[in-house]
Amino acid sequence: MLPSSRRRRVGAPSDSDPQHHRLAVPPPNRNSIGVPVPDQNKTDLISHLPDCVLLYILSLLPIRDSIRTSILSSRFRHLWKLNPLHLDYSAIKSDPLDRYQTLRALSCIASVHPGPIHSFRISRFTDIIHHRTVDVLLETLTYHRMLDDLIESLTRKGIRELSLSFGLRGLLRYRLPLSLLQCQTLRKVSLSDCFFPPSPVLDSSFPNLRELTLEFVFLWDDLLRCLLKSCVHLEELQLINCSGLQYVRVSCAKLQKLTIHEDNGAGYIKEVAIENTPELRSLRLGEGTVEHTRISVQRVQKLEVLGFFSMNATMRIGNTFSKTYNQYVMSVNGSMGLPTVKKLAILVGFADGFKRSLLSAVLRCFPCLETLDIKCIKSIGPAPDIGFWEKQAPFGFFEQHLRSFTMINFSGMRTEVEFVKFFVQHGRVLERITLVYEHKLSATWQRTKRRELRLKNRASMYLEVVFVHKSDFDPDSSEWAPLFHCSLPNA
Repeated sequence: MLPSSRRRRVGAPSDSDPQHHRLAVPPPNRNSIGVPVPDQNKTDLISHLPDCVLLYILSLLPIRDSIRTSILSSRFRHLWKLNPLHLDYSAIKSDPLDRYQTLRALSCIASVHPGPIHSFRISRFTDIIHHRTVDVLLETLTYHRMLDDLIESLTRKGIRELSLSFGLRGLLRYRLPLSLLQCQTLRKVSLSDCFFPPSPVLDSSFPNLRELTLEFVFLWDDLLRCLLKSCVHLEELQLINCSGLQYVRVSCAKLQKLTIHEDNGAGYIKEVAIENTPELRSLRLGEGTVEHTRISVQRVQKLEVLGFFSMNATMRIGNTFSKTYNQYVMSVNGSMGLPTVKKLAILVGFADGFKRSLLSAVLRCFPCLETLDIKCIKSIGPAPDIGFWEKQAPFGFFEQHLRSFTMINFSGMRTEVEFVKFFVQHGRVLERITLVYEHKLSATWQRTKRRELRLKNRASMYLEVVFVHKSDFDPDSSEWAPLFHCSLPNA
């Protein structure tokens, strides 16, 4: 008889049974809360991924996190340097009071990275230490010298996009270094609160630039002429609240978008002449610009976006609109319309009944209009004829083109309601009417206006009328965002 130590219990697995070996495998290690702990001897799965996949993952991380991966292993030590770099001041900034430390970190990253560095951005900051004026000036000059060295390093590493916005005015404005103006690789430049040095190098500045935005930048006529002459590939130009300009001549063979907006109270441009721009598709003019500046556009064969257009403007657009400097009424040639324009924005004072026939004549010059935005402005004139719009024949774009109509600063006055009702009753493919009102109004007021619009008689069964308060209106979603940038909130 076998000893008790060698007896096998009936039903117990033998040593030769493979089932026994599977059951004998020890369970995975678990921590104090029961979560399995990975085996430290096994290699992580991420390290087995190919470089192309790892580089794509690193490109999706913020720059700080991408650099921190260099401490993971020897393989990750230099991996982040293989991706094109996008430097952002706000992504590196940690202490809001130490902008010098942030700039040193950016300079260190740029010096270590072999390139290319595709973009560099400094957003608007206000972290100036509030000491005496002399101290602030010295600190700012020191900061500007550090920034000069960083920009010089970036220009040697193929930078394509540059955005500088400081929020500082007067003596604290940043003077652009010559190394930036001579950069051959820049494609997109946005400058705010800067000024250009008076140098002959401007004749050859930004030779490959496609987009240029200047905001709160001090310019003069000859300087802008030299810049535009050297930017032979320029496709988009924005001049927003730039001071010092008086007579602007725009002649760019490849220019497609032009925006000029002034709302800083420092004086307006006297004249804008757009002469040699056969590819121009978008012309956006600020409210102050069209009210105080003489505007002339010669070639408009491809123009698709136009605004703001004003009844009081002194402007000449091709052979369709003309108003000489001594005339009060703008002459409109309906036979020479603008069939290419699809988006239009107009400044209208509905309290001035004298302009109602002119507005009707202007709208008939755009037979293919798809989007119409009206901004109501204050006006004084003879009392308007309430029944004027009921007597008008439908516009050409009512049949199969106009799909969106927006009225900003809608107050509910009867002349405005009659104008909107004209669109409700004739817009056959109209999908949305947005009425943006300024003051908080009751639900009863909205119901009254809807009843006055006679929505039951609408020409389009898909039409939706929406009332929006100005605080809830998002100007960035509009084609006219650069124009609403300053003028809308206080309109």
